[in-house]
Amino acid sequence: MGTHLLLNRDAFREGVFERDKGRCVFCGAPAKDAHHIMERRLWDDGGYYLENGASVCEPHHILCEKTEITVEMVRDAC
Repeated sequence: MGTHLLLNRDAFREGVFERDKGRCVFCGAPAKDAHHIMERRLWDDGGYYLENGASVCEPHHILCEKTEITVEMVRDAC
């Protein structure tokens, strides 16, 4: 992903929400968070890439964080 544009935190959130039309990629509810598909700590630069984000509602964000929703499931939903 080194060729992709690295964003700051605010631009990441805004870009992910804009791309996903402000809706959770799983259920269509209003998005509350821009979830990192692959954890930020796995990236030397923080992983704030549009391609590494997904708009999620609060309940789905919790499921993603608990890995009850897998990385593959998030990618498929995007």
